[in-house]
Amino acid sequence: MRHFNQTKKGNNKVKKLILPISTFLFLAIGCDNPLNNDAVDLDSQELQGFSSELASDLGLSKSSTKSLNDVLNRHGRGGKHREPGFLWKIAGELAVTLTDEEKARLFEKMDEKDIPLFGDNKKRGAKSKGGKKGKNDFGSIVRVLTDDQKVTFKAIMVAYKEKFKAIHSQIKDGSLTKEDAGVEMKALREAMKAEIDALLTEEQKAQIDQNKADRETERQAYKDSSKAVMVDVLVLSTDQVSLFDVINSEARDAAKALFEQAKNGDLDRESLRVALKNLFTEKNDKLEALFTDGQLEIIKIHKALELRMKKHRGQKGKKGGGRKGRKGKGGNRGNNK
Repeated sequence: MRHFNQTKKGNNKVKKLILPISTFLFLAIGCDNPLNNDAVDLDSQELQGFSSELASDLGLSKSSTKSLNDVLNRHGRGGKHREPGFLWKIAGELAVTLTDEEKARLFEKMDEKDIPLFGDNKKRGAKSKGGKKGKNDFGSIVRVLTDDQKVTFKAIMVAYKEKFKAIHSQIKDGSLTKEDAGVEMKALREAMKAEIDALLTEEQKAQIDQNKADRETERQAYKDSSKAVMVDVLVLSTDQVSLFDVINSEARDAAKALFEQAKNGDLDRESLRVALKNLFTEKNDKLEALFTDGQLEIIKIHKALELRMKKHRGQKGKKGGGRKGRKGKGGNRGNNK
C-alpha cells in the first residue's frame, strides 16, 4: 500500500511537468506564436514603433507581422531606414505581400481625409498663410556667433519679441487694423534683420551663406537619390520620368508666380489660398493620369507609409532613434527616408 501511494505521487509529479512542457511545445511550433515573431529583431526603436503601428492598423497576424519585420529588417537594418528611397523599397514589396483587405485598411485614413497622392497640402497651406517659413533661419546664425555675440543676439530677439507682442495686443483690442499692423510688423522685421546683420562679421555672413548652400546641396542629393529608387521600384519609362519632371516643374513655377503676386499686393491671402489649392489639385490629377494602376497602388502605399513614418522620426531609445543614426554605422542606434 505504501509503495502504491509513492508510485501515485510520482505519477502526479510527472503529469505536473508534462503540462507546462506540452504548453511550451505548442507555443514553440504554433504558426502564430509570439516566440517565432521575435525571430526578426528590428534594431531601431523607430522601425519597431513603425512596425507595431502598421501591424495594429492593418490587423496583421503574428506570422504576417513577422514577414513585415523581415522586409523592414532587410531594407532598414543598420540605419539604412534613414537612407534615400527606403520607403519606396518597402512599398514595392508590400504591394505584392499585402492582401486587398490589408491594403484597404492601410488606405482608410488617407481616403477619409482625401489626402492627395502627390505633394503636401498642409505644408503648402502653412506657407500660404505666412509665407515666411525658412526666411529667418536663426539657428544657422547662432551657430557662427561668439559667446559675447550670443548675449547681444538674445537681447535683440527678446526686445523684438516684445514689440511684436505689443502689435498683436493692439490688433486684439481693436486699436490697430490688420492692414496697419502688417505694415508695422514688416518694418519691425526689417529693423531686426538690420540689427542682426550689424552684429555679424563679413566672415560669419559668408559662413552662413556657405552652410545654407551645403544644406541645399545635401537636400537635393537626397531628393535625387530617393527619386532614383522610386523610378526603379515603379519601373518607370523614360517618357514617364520626363513628364513627371515637366509637371512638377510647371507647378513650382506657377506657385512661385502666385507668391510673387501676393508679395506685390496683387493677390490677397484668400485668393492665394484658393489659387494654390486649384494649382496643386490640377498637378495631382495630371500626375495620377501619368501612372498605371499598379504603379499608383505602390505610390499610394508609399504615401500611407510616409504619413505613418513621420510619427516615428527622431525616436530615442536603446535600440534606435536620435540624431546619431544619421552618421555612418551608428544608424542602428539612431535615427531620415
